[in-house]
Amino acid sequence: LDELLKQAESVMQDLGSSRAMLEIQYENEVGTGLGPTLEFYALVSQELQRADLGLWRGEEVTLANPKGSQEGTKYIHNLQGLFALPFGRTAKPAHIAKVKMKFRFLGKLMAKAIMDFRLVDLPLGLPFYKWMLRQETSLTSHDLFSIDPVVAKSIYHLEDIVRQKKRLEQDKTQTKESLQYALETLTMNGCSVEDLGLDFTLPGFPNIESISEYLVIFWALNEGVARQFDSFRDGFESVFPLSHLQYFYPEELEQLLCGSKTDTWDAKTLMECCRPDHGYTHDSRAVKYLFEILSSFDSEQQRLFLQFVTGSPRLPVGGFRSLNPPLTIVRKTFESTENPDDFLPSVMTCVNYLKLPDYSTIEIMREKLLIAAREGQQSFHLS
Repeated sequence: LDELLKQAESVMQDLGSSRAMLEIQYENEVGTGLGPTLEFYALVSQELQRADLGLWRGEEVTLANPKGSQEGTKYIHNLQGLFALPFGRTAKPAHIAKVKMKFRFLGKLMAKAIMDFRLVDLPLGLPFYKWMLRQETSLTSHDLFSIDPVVAKSIYHLEDIVRQKKRLEQDKTQTKESLQYALETLTMNGCSVEDLGLDFTLPGFPNIESISEYLVIFWALNEGVARQFDSFRDGFESVFPLSHLQYFYPEELEQLLCGSKTDTWDAKTLMECCRPDHGYTHDSRAVKYLFEILSSFDSEQQRLFLQFVTGSPRLPVGGFRSLNPPLTIVRKTFESTENPDDFLPSVMTCVNYLKLPDYSTIEIMREKLLIAAREGQQSFHLS
């Protein structure tokens, strides 16, 4: 995966604006088609979340590398959704250029995904999509809360001080001395503004007189990320016109690009949407076991299973009903002397085909499914 991002950037540079559908084949693997291509988008999406790239605000988490071959890699995680990390005042030109280049690449990747009806696996926050739709001037304190709740709560308190300050200044009953005293005693959780240790990024000391200017600058919340999003939109526009997306709401754009959010899978829906074939019917023991197991999966197990079977960790909008071709479950055959319990299921990701042994118990099937889903990532041996 070390070279994946560089190669992906090269692919998008050469082929991103081509109207031909992008199809990926990995070196030393014969597999081609939909499965490897979907996994390409998923793997690149994951690599773009690496902490060392400095693209996103959030917490660093360390994930084990596939096959356990190296030390874990640090990624950025944000429960509220990813949003661009603002450039600091001391950011070096080389770092700024590198980050802008990555956002331009991200724009191309997402535009190509839309053109080819593919999904990206990036948990972006809604404010990202507002920027994408050129709605950044509509960003409010509510959007800040969806990016960084801790900072947002502090800002809410500061905004309250500003409101109190304005009320005092508009109070005609106040004398000059009483107004001055009232302003000096305004506090946030018992602390005066001067004692909060804030950096107002303005000349002079952080005090009650400059706090409203501080909030205005902070709420130009786009100022520190404008160059990133300008680069993103430039990259996107080089592949696909952003104007074609103006009729979408940000929430709809999220579904268009990232697919259906993970919901509980129920056996009834699975039975309606999945197709048993070649040795199995809806009444087969193995099929009933499978649907019961899938219904019990948590969100991470769902992602593993989808990545294993389809090549993408996300379902399209509409869930299993929109999967094309539908998930097909066929019986994996063996020699008469072989025991199905000794074998793992296999897949053909290009046609969403699950070859499932007729396991003797539901416990064995669950164990084998999860082993296959975890160990069978990033490998394509059949075309």
